Amino acid sequence: MTRTDDEIRAIVKATVEETLLALGIDTDEPLEAQKDFQHLRAWRTSSETVKRQGLVTAMGILITGLLGLIWLAIQNR
Repeated sequence: MTRTDDEIRAIVKATVEETLLALGIDTDEPLEAQKDFQHLRAWRTSSETVKRQGLVTAMGILITGLLGLIWLAIQNR
């Protein structure tokens, strides 16, 4: 059984639309979906930045505390 290009395109289009709708993406408003994805990316990058800055801050506190401990040990000799 052979299908025409138009039939194949219609089948693929219907399959893609069903898949996107199952994922919760409205295929009638693609610009809104793009905005949603942009928001998710911004949220992810800001979350990564907060994690990175938190790690840097924690390391700074630990290193400062360690250096302070060493300094006190040297001063009390």
